[in-house]
Amino acid sequence: MRIGEFSAQIEVAGVLSELFGWSRMLVCIAGVWPTGAAAQSITQLCQPAVSNLKTVVTVAQRKAAGQEAIPPITDRQFGFAWPDSEFGVFKTSASYTFFASDGAHHNGNNKYGSVTRTFGTLDNPVGTAPPIDVIIHPNPDAAVNPNYDAYTYLGGGRIYRVPEGKPGAGSLLDVYHAEINTDTSFYSLLGLAVSRDDGLHWTDLGEIIRPNQPYEADLAGFDIGSPRLVDSPDGQYVYVYFPDWIANGTTQPTTATVVSVARAPIASVLEAASGERPHAAAFQKYYEGDWGQPGIGGLSTDLNPTAGYAGSANVAYDSAFGRYVMVTDDTQHIAYAESADGLSWTLPVLLVQDENNQTSFDYAVPIGTGDDPNVLGEQFYVFFTYGSPQGWPGNTVQRFTVTCQ
Repeated sequence: MRIGEFSAQIEVAGVLSELFGWSRMLVCIAGVWPTGAAAQSITQLCQPAVSNLKTVVTVAQRKAAGQEAIPPITDRQFGFAWPDSEFGVFKTSASYTFFASDGAHHNGNNKYGSVTRTFGTLDNPVGTAPPIDVIIHPNPDAAVNPNYDAYTYLGGGRIYRVPEGKPGAGSLLDVYHAEINTDTSFYSLLGLAVSRDDGLHWTDLGEIIRPNQPYEADLAGFDIGSPRLVDSPDGQYVYVYFPDWIANGTTQPTTATVVSVARAPIASVLEAASGERPHAAAFQKYYEGDWGQPGIGGLSTDLNPTAGYAGSANVAYDSAFGRYVMVTDDTQHIAYAESADGLSWTLPVLLVQDENNQTSFDYAVPIGTGDDPNVLGEQFYVFFTYGSPQGWPGNTVQRFTVTCQ
């Protein structure tokens, strides 16, 4: 689980579970999916076959990396709680750069979570160099995000690199996962952070997505995930996919969407992030055929209301089929869906299922094997954190291969 969620989940939900990623089941436990929106009107092109499940980061490798982290880790209770988010991955000439959150506590901003960089390979994401384990710093202009101090968790790893020729070219944008976690309430949201030095330092740009349900002091747990900016089909916008809690007058998320989407013009996002007063551009949620609802608290349409699998949604483009691919996990299942336009999705099909209720599948993310790991092909990997009954001391990183037939 994200370390920052644990105490509120116990108090609010009344369930004692130290399984990593447990909160992703909260939406499913709370109630039924709402009726809502897009009908499944497309035929799935990829028939995914799963093979070659393997461990790519062992317990010993994680422990050794934590002992070498820069700056040194400060949380002696949880240690190096990595990866506590989905990976963001870029390929260099000789290796791969990975980003993910270390979910343990960090003294630098008195919060759980980080943006941690490692250099490795697809067979060993943690690599041999010391991890760069850094926090997201507040914006120099406090008015950009007046809620920064209220966050108890702030981190992520789903990175978007600004293309050459665009404002802020070469900069990294991270859609971070933030939490407000108290003894009586748990609330999560999405924001944007920027790095101009390849991940050595990160600066908060402010919030971009909040659930339709506003924060209250006694809310049950709801996990909004940790997605990535995805280019729209016309190349004019970036999309962000997330489950949304549609307010229902109660403190329970019984009207959560399976997956919703918000967008912002790419030009606006890049100009706002790279300007004299860096900040996040405004995002708009998709609702009933229009993009008129604000990303902060607006209503949203459920893009896959009859899906049998849900959870955190991570989307990548598959060049072999000209489709968007969505991989979801709910701690016990990892599933696959696809879309031609990013709005109408096939019903998800199961990739893997955990038969052992004492463990969990978390932070599943599709990664390509070509020059750009964020573009998939006829064969690609799905990486995930495998949570053990012992919690972080026993967690590993695993990977399986998906082959489209």
